Amino acid sequence: MNANAPVVFRTPVWLYFTVAFAISWMVWLLPVLASRDLLKLSPGLQLVCLLGGSFGPFIGAFFCVYRDGGWAAVREFAGRSLRYRISPVHVLCAVLLAPLAASVTMWWLARHGGPAFALLVPLSQIPLVFVELFFIGGSVNEEFGWAYAIDRLQQRRSLLRAAVLLGIIWGCWHLPLFFVIGLTQSFMPFWAFLIFTIALRVLIVWVYESNRKSILAALLFHTAGNFSLNLYQVIDRSPQRDERGFIGFALLMLAAALVVALCARCYRSAPASQAALEGGINR
Repeated sequence: MNANAPVVFRTPVWLYFTVAFAISWMVWLLPVLASRDLLKLSPGLQLVCLLGGSFGPFIGAFFCVYRDGGWAAVREFAGRSLRYRISPVHVLCAVLLAPLAASVTMWWLARHGGPAFALLVPLSQIPLVFVELFFIGGSVNEEFGWAYAIDRLQQRRSLLRAAVLLGIIWGCWHLPLFFVIGLTQSFMPFWAFLIFTIALRVLIVWVYESNRKSILAALLFHTAGNFSLNLYQVIDRSPQRDERGFIGFALLMLAAALVVALCARCYRSAPASQAALEGGINR
């Protein structure tokens, strides 16, 4: 299938989100209950449930893609993860923007009563941690699903509105994790997390759309975002719960997203439905 060929969607977008959310939330309910001593579940099984539930968007996307166009559509969709011809500017932004924002945040925080400015990951282990996060840290688990979702959402709205909407949906998809005691999300203010997911989604959609819908570009950006939270003590897990680090990080990512939203060519174009209509009128 050609990357620019029109795609016929037969699956209602609400069905995709229903499948993705249902799989994730039903599986995540188990560690939520276990963390509150309402269910007996070993730590190992809790980890399996947390990881397994994160594949809800992945499973939902491939189910819907197959429903839309059979195995040919599945091969084309999966092949987008191998589209390695990504603009150098987009590669640099995908890999470095989030860690840079985290660095600036933690440098500022260290000067205002926060923890010392220091890496939590030894330099020699950075490649290994990045690869680990790429495959099982949320990127592969989610980005195929969100790629399918953005393709659907932009059919009837501008790309920017679709990206913001998906950012909100993405943030809400994580909601059960905020109730798992001891998990990273349980130390974050949800409103700041929502700002972060909206900002990061606007940035991810930018590199995705600017590189022939390359899921690989989205995977790299998502991984770098998660990596930033492991590189520094952005999230304070102590009883004091100093939230300034994550809030500052989220706001810097929002600032970057606003610049991209105002300047990126893909965000200045018309919605797909409007472009198709205008194309038909001009023929």
